[in-house]
Amino acid sequence: MELAGKTALVTGASTGIGRSIAVVLAANGAAVGLVGRSTDRLQTTREQILREGGQSEAFSADLSSPEAIRRMWGEVEAMWNGIDILVNAAGVWHGEDELLMGRLLHETPEAEVAEVFAVQTLAPVLLSRLAIPWMAEHSRGKILNVSGEIESARGWLHYYVSKKALESFTRGLAEELREYEIQVNCVSPSDTLTEAYERFFPGYSPADVLLPSDVAQLALFLVSSRADHITGSVTVIRSKTAHSTDKSNDALFASREVQTGRAPSQGGLAARAIEGE
Repeated sequence: MELAGKTALVTGASTGIGRSIAVVLAANGAAVGLVGRSTDRLQTTREQILREGGQSEAFSADLSSPEAIRRMWGEVEAMWNGIDILVNAAGVWHGEDELLMGRLLHETPEAEVAEVFAVQTLAPVLLSRLAIPWMAEHSRGKILNVSGEIESARGWLHYYVSKKALESFTRGLAEELREYEIQVNCVSPSDTLTEAYERFFPGYSPADVLLPSDVAQLALFLVSSRADHITGSVTVIRSKTAHSTDKSNDALFASREVQTGRAPSQGGLAARAIEGE
């Protein structure tokens, strides 16, 4: 197992892409810390890993809170001293009953803007900052960020900018950490068939979507020794059978009408920009 003896921390591990990455890393020998808000869902992920013979611990934390991040990190250090692998997969693109899309910036609630940036941009920066000293001391480490293939910013500009900032952070941090032999990379998935994606876009075309396991296999490669000479990359991954996408900005607004019942269903057409975290 290529990650035997390694420790990994995966955010957003309670569902979707984060869960799939956590399961794959554990199956390949890593002891995996699971981070997310939902204790019950984290336990579901942990139980799956344990059933399959892996090692896992759950760390419940609200990643929109720097204080909660620091507290959680204290628990991680108490258990493992430091980590070899950090995967920032947590993201915010929907609430309980609606997508965070279809509004112009001046129509978007301030609290929503703040949460998106806190979870998708600030949290990866803060967690990397905490993880780096141990990695640098041992001249090894992998940091992997999860962005998303976004074709249009209109209708969820806060989401778009937070993800583009994450990609720029990846490139900048990779340059900064090269002398410490720490690799920093980013994966940018297109439409991915997570539980939430299926819920919000039930009319999706199977040919147009990735599976979370597809993204997880790329993640495994990038955090393994096979990618020791790759750093600062942002790798787009999309279904090889996906149809050409509708690039009009109106697609984002149409999706909001679909979810609120104000327009006939258009399937996954309006969801081209969503990666399922």
